[in-house]
Amino acid sequence: VVLGWDPDDTHTTNFWEELASVELDATSSILDSGTFTAKKYLWGQIYAKGAGSINPNLQFNGITTGNEYSSRWASDGTIGDSASRNDLINNSNGGSVNSFINFFIINDSAKNKYMISHEVNPSTTANASSPPSRNEAVGKWANTSAQITRITTKSAGTYAVGSTIKVWGSD
Repeated sequence: VVLGWDPDDTHTTNFWEELASVELDATSSILDSGTFTAKKYLWGQIYAKGAGSINPNLQFNGITTGNEYSSRWASDGTIGDSASRNDLINNSNGGSVNSFINFFIINDSAKNKYMISHEVNPSTTANASSPPSRNEAVGKWANTSAQITRITTKSAGTYAVGSTIKVWGSD
């Protein structure tokens, strides 16, 4: 059983409900989903187009400065740690021009929020001998009093027009 999927079920509704879909129409250092309805399971995708080097890192329920996050990441197999941060590291390769991130979150209000993400950074070289880089990350938001109702990714660089964030959820 995968998230309640039953091959004998004949219903036609999708498990995932779209909660947010935002596309930038101006450059910004922040890509924000806006507020959405809290759900127990969250799935998100970010397509970050860079106007230069970008490094997308997640925060939940608004931009914070407290050290509420910790994460473990790997960039093309090189492992790094990051504890007690003010965001979750997704892109650990020092930045790239573009990035596509797919992530899943367990969003129980009374427990820590856990995330796993996968990212691909396309090569800026157009030939076949330059494969994209890959990043994987796991993270925790140490908040046991609320569910995630907003996802923000900020960068030291600038997101270009057309960068998008999409969030789906299910209970």
